Amino acid sequence: MAGSRTRREFLGQAAGVAAGAAMMGVAPSALAQTRSAMEQPAGKKLNLLMLGGTGFLGPHVVWRAIERGHTVTLFNRGRTGPEMFPDLEHIEGDRYSDLSNLEAAVADGRTWDGAVDTFAYVPSVVTDMMNVIADAVGHYSLVSTISVYPSNDTPGADESAPLAEISDEEAAAIPTHREVGVNYGAMKARCEQAGEAGMPGRITNVRAGLIVGARDTTGRFTYWPVRASEGGTMIGPGNPSDPLQVIDVRDLANFIVLSIEKKLSGPYNAISPAGHFTIGDVVNTSVKVADAGTEVEWIDADFLAAHGVQAWQHMPAWVSPTTEGYAGFGMMDCSKAMSAGMTIRPLKETIESALEYYRTRGPEIAAERGEEFGAQWLRSVRGGLPAEQEAEVLKAWAERDNG
Repeated sequence: MAGSRTRREFLGQAAGVAAGAAMMGVAPSALAQTRSAMEQPAGKKLNLLMLGGTGFLGPHVVWRAIERGHTVTLFNRGRTGPEMFPDLEHIEGDRYSDLSNLEAAVADGRTWDGAVDTFAYVPSVVTDMMNVIADAVGHYSLVSTISVYPSNDTPGADESAPLAEISDEEAAAIPTHREVGVNYGAMKARCEQAGEAGMPGRITNVRAGLIVGARDTTGRFTYWPVRASEGGTMIGPGNPSDPLQVIDVRDLANFIVLSIEKKLSGPYNAISPAGHFTIGDVVNTSVKVADAGTEVEWIDADFLAAHGVQAWQHMPAWVSPTTEGYAGFGMMDCSKAMSAGMTIRPLKETIESALEYYRTRGPEIAAERGEEFGAQWLRSVRGGLPAEQEAEVLKAWAERDNG
């Protein structure tokens, strides 16, 4: 099979979404039909160009495309995961500095039905790519972000919400993804615009939410199953009913491939439906999956903030809706993507895959790069609140009425 795929990375592509369908406002039978259709090979086999393809999201897109029967060509530097996908065609190059091999392929008459770009951060770089592939590619799926919306204060906000902005001068001064920083959302919005300018009407802007699951090394979600696996008493932040939105990397990959198959045009919020998941779901499901006898102490948001526990950073994926400017957090509308065929799997599957990846990849990293690096990798992927700080906050919470 093209691209060695380990057990931890293949935990079922089927999106089991019938449970909770009523909450999404979609009939379970309709979701089941969509899921069944996506589990089958595509009716028309496509020739796809993958820009990147060996990081976090990219491999899942490639695997999904292959499962659907499509042919995939990879364009990348050949540095990250060079051993991946040995059976696929590779065109070596660098989106920032060297498109010559891709230009040569196009000059030789190469064409693709669609291209997928999971690493667009700089609009001028997107424009450069458009100048090379616009006439050789039928459709372009650009992975953007819901961070293009600068505000979280409106529940039910959809794709028509205002976008973050940045001046021409500021945008021109950012040469690569490394310098994007606080301008991340505005630069992504400009990348969308650059893509549309290059391939008008032939681009899907996939505005992804927090992407989670196997191969995620950011520590922005994996903390919950990992912390639950460590035992003892863990902090549950705020109110268990506080909403949050994430998307399993496999569900996002499914939708990206679908966007090319259907030639979807325009922006789509690719994230779990508003109110479908809560922080209580994440914490309690993590405890159940980890099965380590861990207990949860729910601590209110104000107390956590007063003791230096930061939402999102220390308590990943969570922000209290009582926080000023965050009344709409976890309540963004994704009905457009759901209607187009996006599916959301049960949270349990996502948590299982994230925990298994952490448990199995960690020892592999240590064997490949040494115990010290392996330990650093585990700490980074765990992320979240350090154990010492958690213990101090739990102690203060227990003693709060005795001061």
